[in-house]
Amino acid sequence: MSAEIRAVTLKVSRLRLLPQVIVLLAFLLPVAFLATMFGYALMGEDHVGMAGLAMFAILTAISLLFVWLQVRTVRRLVHPDLLSVTVGGVELTLGRTRRYHPWLALEEPVLRRINGKGAARSIVLPQRSGGKLIIAAEDYAHDPADILTILKQAKVGLVTEPDQKSSNALYVFFAIPASCVTLGVSIVGIIWMAFS
Repeated sequence: MSAEIRAVTLKVSRLRLLPQVIVLLAFLLPVAFLATMFGYALMGEDHVGMAGLAMFAILTAISLLFVWLQVRTVRRLVHPDLLSVTVGGVELTLGRTRRYHPWLALEEPVLRRINGKGAARSIVLPQRSGGKLIIAAEDYAHDPADILTILKQAKVGLVTEPDQKSSNALYVFFAIPASCVTLGVSIVGIIWMAFS
């Protein structure tokens, strides 16, 4: 860590969000295609049963969920999240929404896995009034452990700049190519369904 400063601002890495955008598109395309084809099939039938309507509703709901997730992720790509840390508190900017949380209202920050199966980590700051402030640390340009150190030091009155950003090699050489392959498989599957 370098010399003490008044505030440090950390930013979400667009490169780390790109695989999420590609994978969400890979899932959205086939589900939306199936919902559309199922809808056309239902319109061609004389009598539409409840099972057919239920299946169409489920496929449409899943498609809308993927659209919502995609729009949300693209917004984060265009307007990356910002985390500003001072000795007074934490300011988190998500899109165009800015929220300030003083240290007096926050408990000790901890690093946790977002879910039991994945490798992605988040920083959780329990709020004294109830609820939690969750920072998607895995998406930031700096290592989650470095972000946690910055938060813990700021809480006790010392704000320092991290030495360097973490490597993006995993994203450049693995995550982005793998997500592109997933998208390619999805497109090939749609083409195969369309012509079979």
